[in-house]
Amino acid sequence: MFQDDDSSDLLPACIYARVSTKRQAEHETSLEDQQAQLEAIAASNGFRITKTYIDAGKSGMNDRRPEFQQMIGDACSKQRPYKAVFVWNFSRFFRDEFEIEGYRRRLEKAGVELISATQNVGTGPYARMLRNLMTTNDAISSEINAAQVRTVMAANANGGFWNGSIPPLGYRTYIAARRGTKDKKKIEINPLESALVERIFDLYLMGDGVNGPMGIGRIVKYLNTRGIMNRNQVFSTSSVHAILRRETYIGRHYYNCRDSRSGEPRPRDEWITVEVPKIIPDDIFAEVQSRLTAHSPKVSAPRTHTSPVLLSGIAKCGQLGCTASMMLMTGKSGRYRYYCCADHRTKGGVNCSGNTVSMPMVDDAVMAVLEKRLFQPDRLNLLLQGMLDASNDAHAERKRRLTVLRKEESDVRGAVRALLKTVENGVLEPDDPDLKERMALHKARQASISEETAILERQLGTNTKRVTPEMVERFAAVMRKKLHDPADPLMRQHYVRAFVSEVEITRDKITVRGPRQAIEHAVAGDFEDETRVRSFVGGWRARQESNLWPQD
Repeated sequence: MFQDDDSSDLLPACIYARVSTKRQAEHETSLEDQQAQLEAIAASNGFRITKTYIDAGKSGMNDRRPEFQQMIGDACSKQRPYKAVFVWNFSRFFRDEFEIEGYRRRLEKAGVELISATQNVGTGPYARMLRNLMTTNDAISSEINAAQVRTVMAANANGGFWNGSIPPLGYRTYIAARRGTKDKKKIEINPLESALVERIFDLYLMGDGVNGPMGIGRIVKYLNTRGIMNRNQVFSTSSVHAILRRETYIGRHYYNCRDSRSGEPRPRDEWITVEVPKIIPDDIFAEVQSRLTAHSPKVSAPRTHTSPVLLSGIAKCGQLGCTASMMLMTGKSGRYRYYCCADHRTKGGVNCSGNTVSMPMVDDAVMAVLEKRLFQPDRLNLLLQGMLDASNDAHAERKRRLTVLRKEESDVRGAVRALLKTVENGVLEPDDPDLKERMALHKARQASISEETAILERQLGTNTKRVTPEMVERFAAVMRKKLHDPADPLMRQHYVRAFVSEVEITRDKITVRGPRQAIEHAVAGDFEDETRVRSFVGGWRARQESNLWPQD
């Protein structure tokens, strides 16, 4: 991948380039010139370029850029293929003053220098100050430009023009006016696609002429089994529902509904209405909305059940390689309950031939696995053999691991303090989303370290007595009792979720999997506490794993 020339004394380096819009990516003519100039500048500084990374049409306000991440990964890898990363200016690397410093330090730690061809800040104590001034100015300029673009696009929408996004199914764009060198576009009805939109509304209200009105799931199956595509994509329940709800089809398209950067919805009074041609008559659309609202689970009276769905969220379809979730399906007004493949149900069998299994049968099988196979002293002793091992080697390894965890905990606390320091110094605002995300990651890691430390301390006997076979037997008895406690059926679901991470269902087999460490946490801690939340790593299987369970 990387080419080295042993005859050259120049140090290896790479180039990172970025263009922020697809138009720039397609029509930018200076990239090759910039690359040539960067290669010349690198050579004059004692470097040779071995690779160039280019992100086309990517924003510099975040790090969701594949080539950028690839470059960082390569530069910081064990091979250390580069001694420097050359950019045209710092804004091509990042437009956020906090993020650019974080990634620059990551490169610096790997022995890689970040060099701007047009913003030479040099080295020494003042280099960081100059770089921060430049990157802060770039970030502010980006925000000002974004505000100006939003103003122009809002004015464009208020004038009835289209702002460049892909029009909804049933429409296409055309050039309505020319302002200087800019084409001003509007949308018109696409006859080929509009017929499909009308067909979907007809299927929902009247059916296909053979059967009566169809639900959304039946419409999806009807379209996909006939090979009717949604612009080269199969239909799903969400896409059909969006079509039936879209007000664009009655001549009202809304712009500025969401923040383009955060994705958060904007207040309704900030929306801009753009008049477009109608595809669906107002009375038909109103009738569809009335029926959708009447059938919405948010307003429909929920069916009452004697117990919650036991495996909701953890049941997966395993039929012929399918990995979709299993969802609830009922029959006879709720008297019969089934787990069925969500992919088959919502996409009409495009990726799965179908998998519907009686819910009581599956639930009983899972409960039997937990009661008769997992929560039995012999089985738990096998799974927890490492915890029960009191040998000198095991004791020494636990002490070593405890030392490593305490060092890592100290590092995490230091990172939290450093983040708080940036807030105190005014570098970051307290409500900065990046700060919240990083702080959440550190807090989560702290919690995980604390749990593992507590287990090791119990195993070493530093805080409480060690885990013994007697404790395991008592734990097994308590869990078998709680799984069948009739006082609160909801707790059954709580305990199943605590120890089972996945139930794979096929027509002829049910496989139950779960995290081994969840059991270790429960046995080593207060397993009678029903409110404890546990972290999951590792795994166990009901019948076979590294500790073989006899097939009787």
